[in-house]
Amino acid sequence: MKAAIQTGLRQIEMFDIDEPGLSDSTAIVRTRVSGICGSDLHPYHGRAARQKAQDGHEVAGIIEHLPSTYTGPLTLGDRVAVDTVCLGISCGACAYCQSGQYFHCVEHREPPPWGGAFAQAFERRPAGLFKLPDSLTDEQGALVEPLAVAVHGARWARMKPGGSVAIIGAGSIGLITLIAARAMGAGPVHVVARHPHQAALAMELGAASAVVPEKAMDTIRAATRGGVDLVFETVGGHADTINLAWDLARIQGTVAIIGIFPDKVAVNLLRPVIRELWATFPICYGIIDGVHDFEVAIDLIASGKAPVERLVTHRYPLSDTPEAFRVAADKSTGSVKVHLIP
Repeated sequence: MKAAIQTGLRQIEMFDIDEPGLSDSTAIVRTRVSGICGSDLHPYHGRAARQKAQDGHEVAGIIEHLPSTYTGPLTLGDRVAVDTVCLGISCGACAYCQSGQYFHCVEHREPPPWGGAFAQAFERRPAGLFKLPDSLTDEQGALVEPLAVAVHGARWARMKPGGSVAIIGAGSIGLITLIAARAMGAGPVHVVARHPHQAALAMELGAASAVVPEKAMDTIRAATRGGVDLVFETVGGHADTINLAWDLARIQGTVAIIGIFPDKVAVNLLRPVIRELWATFPICYGIIDGVHDFEVAIDLIASGKAPVERLVTHRYPLSDTPEAFRVAADKSTGSVKVHLIP
């Protein structure tokens, strides 16, 4: 089967690899749609070594194989969204898994060598498969995972109904956090967007304002009389966004840092101290109050409250993955969410 594998800095190549083998512990999913995430773009710019296996964690697909020991509700042919990162590889037995916090599984600190959804098929543990209702398209199904990231951020940060929100970053995670916040009952949501096409889409999706980073502090603090209840940082990388987050939060407000910072960044800790801020670092997804974030995300899309499909700006066949990554990495192309279709 075909798979897209990174072989160097900003270099993706297509390879023929073996189909997943039948196993008594994993399911095989045939990829229908997969998405390029911002967390895929960080190594695209920074990893020189060839990958051992393909990435790809935003995906909707069809179940082609289930273990003979599986006794759950899924059947062959079901369309599913897949938690490839946490529940799909976790042990299910350690204390963190038992409490629904699968990202922190102590038995699987390193991912198994199965590879992800930038291929025609892949394997994962059946526990990570979430059946999609017939009303959802494959494209919407591939957006369940990033919406679950935003849902988890809002739930973990204890976002209050009617509370004011600021989102730093208007890439795919920033904009899907806007969608999640509004769907989950937030009050006015202000977005910090670097690129004009991102700001325009944020306003179309219901943002109270969309401003460039250089004007964010003055504009948002003036509009909210001193700052918002909750700030989401969604950029990560090497940006100086955490310090901006401190300044956008009201006194005794909350900052939730969703963006991934792979290297050290300079952070001013005096500002959050004197403003007595709460800071939290939600990662991925899990179970909160007995409900998995994937389940919440699927329900929000199915209800029509979360129009995630509006984020998709580009679609490519899997064979054009090198070009798809180039477009996803270059925001001058107008890209927000880029999808691959095998």
